[in-house]
Amino acid sequence: MHMYDDYLGDISSQPDSFMAIMPVIMSVLGIILVVSLVIGLICYVFNSLGLYTMAKNRNLDNPWLAWIPLASNYLMGELINDDVSISTWHIPYAKLFLPLMGLALTVVMTILGFIPYLGAFMGILLSLALSFYYYAAQFWLYSIYDKDHRVLYLVLSIIFPFLGPIFIFIIRNRDAYDERHPEAVIAETYDSKSILALTLGIFSIVSFITLMGSGLLTGAVGLIFGMIAMKERKLQGLPTGMAMAGLICSIIGMAFTVLMIFACIACVGLGGMGMLGGLMNGMYY
Repeated sequence: MHMYDDYLGDISSQPDSFMAIMPVIMSVLGIILVVSLVIGLICYVFNSLGLYTMAKNRNLDNPWLAWIPLASNYLMGELINDDVSISTWHIPYAKLFLPLMGLALTVVMTILGFIPYLGAFMGILLSLALSFYYYAAQFWLYSIYDKDHRVLYLVLSIIFPFLGPIFIFIIRNRDAYDERHPEAVIAETYDSKSILALTLGIFSIVSFITLMGSGLLTGAVGLIFGMIAMKERKLQGLPTGMAMAGLICSIIGMAFTVLMIFACIACVGLGGMGMLGGLMNGMYY
């Protein structure tokens, strides 16, 4: 009998031991979270300031886009002259692919999630392909501003991703020369800003419908690109239909997302008030 009492006593003491170390675990997790946020903020500032300075030195339009998520990747595409080259293969439309590939991956991964095994395998392949594309774009950014150290910068950026923004900041004031495009200005042959505005606006609505999140961010960035495209195309006397459609879709997506957020807050608030009311009633009976 005493043997069972000792056994049960050991079991009952386990929750107490776990609760005793919980503050330590939460403290460690809190420190990790704070350090991660600080490193992320530092990387954001270095990356944004580097791209902003590069764009300003090259007299590109709207260099302030460097400070806006997703839009900074568009600016990176401009800085590499809209061209990601792999050996002799030139892949155009970097200004579209770089800001949109993360969103496209989210949508495709969501769809592939419904396909057992094969979907996961295809998702891994797609992730690797997009990572390869991004690092190729990063390689050409380093190459344009510091050809002698581009391989070193790229390898270190792959191994330690937080170094990429630091390298961009370091080389921001170097002279730019693209060996693939010696000409100083590359003329745009398509309406990249209107396409981005419409795509981001549609994704904002889709994000709301599928509850994937990020609808507010994509809608806001789509709104910015739509406004820029409208202004530029009006000055050039060109059609603004696509830019206007992007503006409308972005506003709708943002509005729906904000309404959903307020609805969730209201539901949580009403649920909390209901629980509090139930507890108060229980205290009086």
